[in-house]
Amino acid sequence: METQLSFFPVINQIKNSFENAEVSVVATPAAAAIYQLSKGVTEVVPYNFAAPNSPADWANLLGIVRDREFDVALTLTQSWSIALLLWLSGVPTRLGYGGAANDMLLTATVPRRTGMTSCSDLLSLINVTGDPPALSVNVPRSDLTTVESMRQGAGLENGYVLVSPGPTSSGNTYPTESWIAILKDFQQRQPGLPLALLQTNEAGSQAAELASAVPNLKILRPETPGQAAAMVAAANLLVGVAGYPLGLAIALNVYAVGLLSESDTALPSRPEGDRLVTLTSAEGTLADITPDQVLKKIWSEDA
Repeated sequence: METQLSFFPVINQIKNSFENAEVSVVATPAAAAIYQLSKGVTEVVPYNFAAPNSPADWANLLGIVRDREFDVALTLTQSWSIALLLWLSGVPTRLGYGGAANDMLLTATVPRRTGMTSCSDLLSLINVTGDPPALSVNVPRSDLTTVESMRQGAGLENGYVLVSPGPTSSGNTYPTESWIAILKDFQQRQPGLPLALLQTNEAGSQAAELASAVPNLKILRPETPGQAAAMVAAANLLVGVAGYPLGLAIALNVYAVGLLSESDTALPSRPEGDRLVTLTSAEGTLADITPDQVLKKIWSEDA
């Protein structure tokens, strides 16, 4: 979901550039829910690109695209099946990166530049220029209400420090022993400020170890991306590895300390006066970032 979240500014840039524009997104079922937080997405069409889709699945997606009568379609892939689908769909303007089938079946392509993380080249084909807006999210009211009740039940109604242990999208984790050292330091310095852990599906085993080792650590289990956003929004500080919770903190302007390795993707930009502090491993792995380095950043830079 980290990749989808980083695409929100591009969606808003497109929507802001065309009066009354409606933006639909085709996304994997696992990632579809994150678009509930986007202010610019009108519709999400679930489609599992990585699965061995049957001809019926592919034809169903083709039918959906044809029925919507889109004016423009953008693809970030170089897939033969997607290029063919867009060609058969009848969308008059079909844009993507050059190579493979795209050069034959799309109406215009641009080279994919190495290290280029934005879509500015693609957007220039439809006269959308300039920098995209800052990352922002829209938290559904129902999720805010649900999380408020969860926080009250956990004794977190007056603020807390939230930890997001990961793993990252690349599968990296920060050592449990290091998290324990950081959290116990918090308890010693700020005994009145509760600690909470944001438990995603992937963080189950590490969350259990941390809960066992750190007294009074609260475990928050969001059921939707909106609930995760509401939990981040209510925190005084988020400390976490690269991932969508850290992206949510950036979007919600919550104080955050990000732990990064060289393989982690670039974080969304934040306007002047930001509240984000990052530590990037000099050796390339998260384990090389010591608890002392993290704590110095937290206590010396008012993060």
